[in-house]
Amino acid sequence: MKSPDPAAARLHLRAVAIALVLVAVFFGAALQRMRRLERKYVRDVAAENYRVKDLGIIWQRESFAQPDILPIYGSSELTKRAPNKATEFFESYPSGFAVSPVGRPSCTSLILLERLGAGAAKARGRKVAICVSPVWFLAKGANGLGFAGNFSPMQASELFFNAPLSLGLKHDIAGQLLRYPQVFSKSWLLAATAEWLASDRLGDRVLYFAAMPLGWLQNAVYRLQDHFEIARSMRGDHKLRHLIPRKSETLDWDRLMAAAAPLVRPLPQEVFDSRFRYFADDAGFLEAMDRSYEWGDFELLLRVVRELGLDPLLLSMPIEYAHYERMGISPQAIDAYDLRLRAFADRYQVSVVDFADSGGDPQFFADHFGHPSAKGWIFFDRALDDFYHGQSIREDEPAALGKNGRSKIPRAAPLNSD
Repeated sequence: MKSPDPAAARLHLRAVAIALVLVAVFFGAALQRMRRLERKYVRDVAAENYRVKDLGIIWQRESFAQPDILPIYGSSELTKRAPNKATEFFESYPSGFAVSPVGRPSCTSLILLERLGAGAAKARGRKVAICVSPVWFLAKGANGLGFAGNFSPMQASELFFNAPLSLGLKHDIAGQLLRYPQVFSKSWLLAATAEWLASDRLGDRVLYFAAMPLGWLQNAVYRLQDHFEIARSMRGDHKLRHLIPRKSETLDWDRLMAAAAPLVRPLPQEVFDSRFRYFADDAGFLEAMDRSYEWGDFELLLRVVRELGLDPLLLSMPIEYAHYERMGISPQAIDAYDLRLRAFADRYQVSVVDFADSGGDPQFFADHFGHPSAKGWIFFDRALDDFYHGQSIREDEPAALGKNGRSKIPRAAPLNSD
């Protein structure tokens, strides 16, 4: 048998090494170029609703890194077409900043905390706006399909293995995520990690820490994938070829509010819709709200915001009084939502704007699903502008235009910490 030639073997190894170095150099150069492009264009595409931004990490982190971009997290209100929507209203940087949306239909608190835990890990001290909707807290139960459609394995991995959150908070988040075990079906590592984190057994905690190197490797692969997905989406983005020029101007909110009124369409006639939840009386309404999963998820969201050291503004659509009063629900029962929302916000020292005065104004709503109209969006826009510039946030309609809403409910006392 002919013995192997050592010189030939060394030659093959050298060729393999050179090939690996060339591949590494190629990918390194490509990655650096992608990062430069991301930083270059992040301001130009800030207002866009991108799937790769919603489910990824890089675009969100780049948005937080820019001082003239205000990230806003929410749900379908960020994607539904409407005049004066914040993303379009601030697209030309009229008062020095743009709004960057992260959110899709059926996003609720548990999805938003996943987004923030992954995307805002290095954003301590940065401002962020978070939109919540009363209908989240009145849903019939956990929305498995909606959650699965918005769940991001990339963000979950970043949350589990990299986010600067306490082990106790990760434990509580994992327990809530396991309500939807189907979302972990494509990743044994994420499935196992969720189980280990949710467990109170010491052995499971040891397994979690032992799996950290695998998690870091998985995160590195996910981030590389995210960079390439962004590069691919930018190639097909027509906005990069038709950029909207910046236009600084003084925002006259009274004039903008008056101009929005003619753009408001009458609310559609109410007919039975299976997407609504109907209540027979106050007791049923209050029981549904009290038993909602969403309050627990919402508290976790506030805990994430606080542990990340963000400067948050919580924005909530008001409840449409007329819609629920036609079911026989009293104003006092409807106001329980605002009281409880403010109580949670007070506990975690989070600023909240709920536009409670506008719940009785039909012009504030675009539909019965809690989406703002052209007029409603002006209220949101003004609150975001005040928040970004560090001013006292205004919620009320200008006195010159008259008031169509109800008197503001009293501010709630903080919840007990028990």
